Amino acid sequence: MTDDWVKLRWEKQERYYEAHLHQDLWGGWVVTRVWGRCGQRLGQVRHVPCDSREDGEEWLRRLDRTRRRRGYRLVSREGRLTLDE
Repeated sequence: MTDDWVKLRWEKQERYYEAHLHQDLWGGWVVTRVWGRCGQRLGQVRHVPCDSREDGEEWLRRLDRTRRRRGYRLVSREGRLTLDE
């Protein structure tokens, strides 16, 4: 069910970083990370399988802390997820 999915996007100067928590075709949870330069087609994508939705949420919280520490700011958030702010 896509209502449970989460999408976060951070930006810093000309860079962006996105993370998506979603289910794969078999119902397993996956964190997909996408990053690169704003306005460019080239970028990188990594998929990390998670044991559960809660495990994926913890991944997103760690990513949020890391991104903010590195000077990124959260510019959009979709879905239900509580972050340290």
